[in-house]
Amino acid sequence: MSLVVQKYGGSSVASLDHLRRVAQHVATTARNGDKVLVTISAMGEQTDDLLNMALALSPKPPRRELDMLLTAGERISAALLAIALDDLAVPSLSLTGSQCGILTDETHGNARITQILGGRIRDNLAANRVVIVAGFQGVSTQTKEITTLGRGGSDLSAIALAAALEADACQLYKDVAGVYTCDPRSVADARLLPRLSWTAMTAIAWGGASVLHPRGAHLAAKFNLPFEIRSSLDLTRPGTRIHGSAALERPQTIALAHKRGMTLTTYRLTAADASSSLAQVLSWLWQRGEAPQVNQQVLQQDGSIDLTLVISSSLVSDLEMILDDITAPKPGHWQRLNERQGLATIAVVGQGYKQSPETAMTISQGLYGTLQFIDVSDQQILLGLSDEHLDHALKVLHRQLIEQMPAIN
Repeated sequence: MSLVVQKYGGSSVASLDHLRRVAQHVATTARNGDKVLVTISAMGEQTDDLLNMALALSPKPPRRELDMLLTAGERISAALLAIALDDLAVPSLSLTGSQCGILTDETHGNARITQILGGRIRDNLAANRVVIVAGFQGVSTQTKEITTLGRGGSDLSAIALAAALEADACQLYKDVAGVYTCDPRSVADARLLPRLSWTAMTAIAWGGASVLHPRGAHLAAKFNLPFEIRSSLDLTRPGTRIHGSAALERPQTIALAHKRGMTLTTYRLTAADASSSLAQVLSWLWQRGEAPQVNQQVLQQDGSIDLTLVISSSLVSDLEMILDDITAPKPGHWQRLNERQGLATIAVVGQGYKQSPETAMTISQGLYGTLQFIDVSDQQILLGLSDEHLDHALKVLHRQLIEQMPAIN
């Protein structure tokens, strides 16, 4: 008897009719003899609706209260799915993240999972019940407070539970058929990828593709856990399987991911407490789920640090307020050296770029005159350009680097 972990995103359970359809699929899986653990997101746009209500009351709601508020959406979905399964005569039980023992650190809004106890899950699976876990949430071992895992954190919940319980299959159902070589809304000829390495999936997610929580593939790789991203519109259709590592010698581009509305900015943190200030800045960004597309730190001879970041433009003003707070009451202990707004970034994800410079040369020639920066590592080439040039650049790069290359089978 296999243990199957299934995660259903918000679009999969956007209405009661959607919930009934999911319940039928879960029931079929259970009746085929598998043990089933479901992780579920809030219905449709419910998380956004709850967040908007909070923002209508306060421009900066306390992060602890936001976690209390936003986790209600997943609890509603979990209970409703259990009710739907009961109507199908399938024994089930819904649990919150804390009830099933998902333990985290104390960071509200973007907590890290530290341990999964899972005793209630194991007991109920052994009793042949479907277990439904409210995704995106856990409980801090330090503060005993409810925490959330970051936007899209139900992916993390499912992958972490599958790893901890040594599941035989982990399936993430979403409103797309799988992972594509580029966002199909930007490039009509984007291809569905049947398989990806954990490393490539991690880079694609951090690069801006919203198909998976950026920490999900990295967590799966740590536990050697294969998983699938599948369509919630056709629950029986195979999607993209993420497993293993790439084994290519020659350079090959797998996919493009992008972000809009970015700002490149450079700050100088003066010599007094520069290292401490830098740590606090990066910690603040992490708590908001932000991994800067560029994070360059240059130590000056006087001990000051020049910090160059490419981050979401929406965070810049708050970041500078944090810098004021960190350096108070010592005004002038930071200064902005440079700022470019209205940027987009493209992550060209693949392998072999360091040992074979021709890919970077092809990119530079194809996008001549539009690039503002280019950064090359072995498995990713990161590009910066104006927002207005993004759509054209994606089409050019997809044609040159993907369409003219053999498809990945």
